[in-house]
Order: sequence, then structure tokens, then C-alpha cells
Amino acid sequence: MIVTKINRQKRKTALIGWLFILPLIIYFIVFQLAPIFMSFGISFTEWNWRNAPIFVGFQNYIQLFSNRILYPNFWKSLGVTIEYMLLSVPLSIVVTLIVSAMLNSKIKGEKFFKSAFFIPSVTAGVAISAIWMFLIDPTYGVVGAMNRAWGTNINLLGRTTTALPLMAIMAVWSGLGYNVLIMLSAMKNINPSLYEACEIDGGGAVRKFFHVTLPGVAPTIFFLCITSTIGSLQAFDQMYLMTGGGPDGSTTTFMLEIYNMIFSYQEVGTASAMSYILFSLILLITLIGQRFLPGSKERREERKVKYGKGH
Repeated sequence: MIVTKINRQKRKTALIGWLFILPLIIYFIVFQLAPIFMSFGISFTEWNWRNAPIFVGFQNYIQLFSNRILYPNFWKSLGVTIEYMLLSVPLSIVVTLIVSAMLNSKIKGEKFFKSAFFIPSVTAGVAISAIWMFLIDPTYGVVGAMNRAWGTNINLLGRTTTALPLMAIMAVWSGLGYNVLIMLSAMKNINPSLYEACEIDGGGAVRKFFHVTLPGVAPTIFFLCITSTIGSLQAFDQMYLMTGGGPDGSTTTFMLEIYNMIFSYQEVGTASAMSYILFSLILLITLIGQRFLPGSKERREERKVKYGKGH
């Protein structure tokens, strides 16, 4: 009798829990899971919104990779995205390491600087783009003031050589707070005795950084490289808002080209195929990260031993 009552109470508690998360489950199925499967099916069709979809098999994928006349921006946008990734990711890691090391040295006002660096990470991309557009405006912003003072005509967003690097710098600035938070947590978990041993051996601040701090945060650096790379491959909002992909396509990233393919060219099937090409690339990077992340081999061996004993 007591066992039956306990089981009934457990079922009631479980039912209440399921009822609480039911709206989230419905949202996930309707607005995320269902569109994933629908878009995958659409990627094998030719569809322009107006007519019924026509099944074409793998033609969209084949045409994207082989027909440079029909889709000249496919490879160009992929190249722009890779260039953006190569500009933003290494710079982000270097700046994150420097800022985190400075904050970890117990400087005055550490809490203030943590908050200041983190504010851009929780600010909407539209607001960040608007602020930067004002700052670099060649007429009214800071750059405009420099132009008036020096008699120059600098337009950073209007030049193919400066537009994309500016986007990369902006991305580093907006994501710095999150990266510093993760890196600083890793630095604070390093055993202080390692620094003491380095000091006994006559090591200064530089030697402690390269011989203790860097090895200690190596897994975190690798993790941030993977997440930053994935984020850079999905860059869209600042390019769309600030340049629209210009000048001369120099800031047209892969995500922006997918957007153009849907809403400008109305090639929904081709855009869906591009989305799954990007998904495959991100999945590949994620799997590589899980495979080669420092310590992942040891964790896999621990799981094998654990579940092996369980059987």
C-alpha cells in the first residue's frame, strides 16, 4: 500500500513536470524540429515561392559546386566567410588572452572591467551595428571628425580592403566579454602552487604566462577556437545591416548569400541546399573539436572503463 502510494506520487510529480515543459516541447517541434526536416526536403526541389515545388534530386547541390556561371557568388561568399574567420578568430583569442591575464593579475576595479567587457555580449546586434555605424560614419562620427580635422576622406565601409577587417574587429569587440568570462574562469582554476614553483625557479611574469598559464588554459583556448569558428561561419547581422554585402561583395558572407538566394532571387531550394552545406561544415568542425579537444581522449577512455564495468 505504501509502495503504491509512493509510485502514484512519483507519477503525479512527473506529470506536473511534463506539463511545465510541454510548451517548450511544442515550440521546439513546431518552430525548430519541423522546419529542419522541411528545409532538408526543400533542398532537393526547385521552388520559387509562387509555384509548387518540383523534385530535382541532388541537382541543387551539384549546380552550386560546379556551375560558377549560374551561381558565381557561392564560392565567393564562402571565400569571404573563410577570410572573415581567419581575421576574427585568431585576433579574438589573442585579445581574450591578454585581457584575461590582466584581469587575473588582481588589478583594481576588476569587477567594473568585467561588467564593462561583458556589456557588448548581451547587447542586441542591431544596437551594436548602429553604434559602430555612427562611430565610423565618414561625415558625422569619429571618423568624420578625423576627416574634417585632417582634410582626409576616409570611408572604412566603402572600401573593399577595410570593410571586412572592420567587421572582424567589431565581432572581436562584441564577443570579448563572453570569451573573457570563460578564459578567466579557466585561469582561476590553475593551481597556485605552479606559479609559486615558477617563481622559485626565477621565473617572472612573462615566463609564468608562457610556462604555466598557457598550458593550463590550453583546453579552453581550443574550445573558444571551435566556438568562435562556428560563430564566424554564421556571420550575418552586421553585414546585412551595415553594408548589405558591399562594397563589391567584399562582405557578402555565406549566410548573407543564403538570405539573398531566398528573398532576392527566390530560389528557395538552392538556399536550403546552401544551408545544409553550411550545416555540414559546422558539424564537421564540431566533430573535429570533440575528437581533438585536449583531454577528450582521456574522457573517452574513462567512459569506456565505466560502461564496460557496468556490463
